[in-house]
Amino acid sequence: MKQIIPGLWEVDEIGDAVHAYIWEGKHGLTLIDTGMPTDVHAIIDAITAKGWALHNVRRIVVTHGDADHAGGAAKLKKATGAVVGCHSVEKILLEHPEKRVPSNLLIRPLFAMMRILPTYNTLPVTPDELYVDGQLLPEGFIVVHTPGHTPGHISLIHREKRLLIAGDALNNRGGKLQLPPAAFTPDRKNAERSVWKLAKKYGDDFDVAVFGHGPPILQNANHRIKAMVSQIFSTEV
Repeated sequence: MKQIIPGLWEVDEIGDAVHAYIWEGKHGLTLIDTGMPTDVHAIIDAITAKGWALHNVRRIVVTHGDADHAGGAAKLKKATGAVVGCHSVEKILLEHPEKRVPSNLLIRPLFAMMRILPTYNTLPVTPDELYVDGQLLPEGFIVVHTPGHTPGHISLIHREKRLLIAGDALNNRGGKLQLPPAAFTPDRKNAERSVWKLAKKYGDDFDVAVFGHGPPILQNANHRIKAMVSQIFSTEV
């Protein structure tokens, strides 16, 4: 497990394809995203290897219902006894994972077939908590509704720690900030607006940013995201 900043740990035991994080607070641990369905045991082993008891995980926050972010939520909820939370709009994808389909029609049949594989076979989970935009969580995170990639996607801002947890609202693959993949982002315009929201409404509230995909940005992340937004909207008046 790798510390990003004091209080935030990356569960790097699951590899680099997708990231899950643990917030260490005074009231216990919060798991932010759960990796693929096959990552459950690696996450459990990482928690216990750190010296934490599984029951110390009090909350599991799911940024969105994709298999690589919510895939282990059901089993980890059972293993830890934690409550699971997501945006109110995303509830349907956690309860019915099969409803998440690519925006690209050509790859939908292949995607449907992949669901039977253990790597992608996401079990349904019923959220215990439903969040709305602007809600303050007990850990100090502000829930930011950032739709586009999925309708109920959320990012998290911690003003005291100057931290953005972006989820898949944007990624940092190859060290370059990008919007989420078009094939799995049915509403690109809303995805662009969501990044604009992070930059314009919350851009003075964070310096560090971590992502579902790609390495963290430990300094001046807000400036880089603002520059990205300026480029996206440069042709608009």
